Amino acid sequence: MAKLSAHGQEIGRVYFTTSAKAYFTDGTILRNSGFGWKLAGKVKSSTTPQQAFADQKQKQDEYLAQRPALAQYRKALHELAGLGKAWKLHTAIELMHDDVDGVWAECCDGYGDNVSADVDEVARVCDLYIAAANEQKSLRETVTA
Repeated sequence: MAKLSAHGQEIGRVYFTTSAKAYFTDGTILRNSGFGWKLAGKVKSSTTPQQAFADQKQKQDEYLAQRPALAQYRKALHELAGLGKAWKLHTAIELMHDDVDGVWAECCDGYGDNVSADVDEVARVCDLYIAAANEQKSLRETVTA
């Protein structure tokens, strides 16, 4: 497992649905998918670490600007579960978004590493997921039309 402090000054982080990337001044990129920080790569020698971060941040901002429902879903997911447990909640929602009680039982009432949320909070995130999925479907249909 990688240490954040071993790579110099952190430039910034870019958050995805179930993971985050951290960019460092030494050119290292670390990724955390809920199981600790691991080496994800190095910045190409043709660019600076600051520029690589700025490019990724701009790309992410543009992507989410076209998908406001996805941005709301990610925000709610991270507020409810945090980065360490977002993968668990997101996977359960992907598989059972129409069964809120099932998602709650799997993620909040399991044997361990539970998300601290009630059924209403889980239902809200499931609704946001459905909106994001519908948004993505309509974007795909627009592109193919």
